Amino acid sequence: MRANLEGFQMYYEDVGKGVPVVFIHGLGGDSKDWKLVIPELSKEIRCIAVDLRGHGQSDKPNEPYTQSLFARDVISLLNYLGIKRAYFCGASMGGYVAQKVALTYPQRVRGLILVGASPHIPEQTVKVSGKWAETLLTKGLEAFIEVQVKDVFHPAFARHHKEIIDIFRESKRVPPSEVSGLINKGMQIEPIDFRKRLREIKAPTLIIHGHDDQIVPVEYAELMHKQIPNSQLAALPLCGHLPAMERPTYFADLLLYFIEKTEKEAGRSK
Repeated sequence: MRANLEGFQMYYEDVGKGVPVVFIHGLGGDSKDWKLVIPELSKEIRCIAVDLRGHGQSDKPNEPYTQSLFARDVISLLNYLGIKRAYFCGASMGGYVAQKVALTYPQRVRGLILVGASPHIPEQTVKVSGKWAETLLTKGLEAFIEVQVKDVFHPAFARHHKEIIDIFRESKRVPPSEVSGLINKGMQIEPIDFRKRLREIKAPTLIIHGHDDQIVPVEYAELMHKQIPNSQLAALPLCGHLPAMERPTYFADLLLYFIEKTEKEAGRSK
């Protein structure tokens, strides 16, 4: 489906009924990043998975992409759909967007789910992103995809789940010019550092993180858990940067339990 948001066309998937949850992918991803969990989740909740501007099937305007802009787009989509408040589930860069939404539009947030996320851009993330960009420029798209597979997934998972790795590979096979353009625009993102503002996040927050994440080390999840007042942390063993792909059943169970508990404590029914 497409929504016309002030002249910008945003693609989104909207399935299921009940409590609305907006799923926000990371840099270079799209709404398909959630395809292993949404079929199960949509039996219980309303799942709205977006393609951020510049990604997937959404428009790709030639302008810098900022967290402020992404957050505004997501809120504009809620307005378009007539949704007053929702949960926001952000993975990797999508976690920055979710935090930005919580800090800028707190009245629209029922709760947060931060997946493989950080309150600022870690040095390790910069290092890995630089390696990916160099690989794309010097060795081409297929080498770029393979280095992502190596860095994103836990080695044991990659060895034993070829079908999911192939899904990931296929999702990354887009024109190299589009990939490099997205990397360049991603590098133009405004400075991100929410560390001093984490205590301002009052929404109930579930932090899901792969214990063996090579892109955003688990210590950043632990930092968010210590600083966000009403938060809980689930660090998944033998899991890398994408828990929704590596541990989909457990991920779905965690998310549904968190939402059910939060709604009950708030005195809301599904």
